[in-house]
Amino acid sequence: MTATGFVRVSYLTLVLVPCIWLLYTFAVYAPQSVPWSMLGPVGTLVQYLIKNYPVQLYRGFWIAWGIHTTEAVIAAILTTMKNIGGVTRLKWIVQTQLFGLASLYMLILYKPKGKAV
Repeated sequence: MTATGFVRVSYLTLVLVPCIWLLYTFAVYAPQSVPWSMLGPVGTLVQYLIKNYPVQLYRGFWIAWGIHTTEAVIAAILTTMKNIGGVTRLKWIVQTQLFGLASLYMLILYKPKGKAV
């Protein structure tokens, strides 16, 4: 935790979540542009889903973005309740939009220090 009250998500999350979103985006919007066979079992699974469940993949993509947006709104509310403002508040909201519960959980656990009298 920094003095500003912002905590960055773990390095694993920083790498894993964008890779998953990138694969998911390509599976929905440009499946022919990825050599899925080179991705081993993951590629095989994605090819199966693209072939048999394209509508569900598309809907799931937008449902996931909706969930992340809802989490970002919750982060905005929590930062207000915890008196976190300015750039730090924006960092929490953007990080939660991008990384979801990994960020929101840390914000929920954050306990602001009381004001000195």
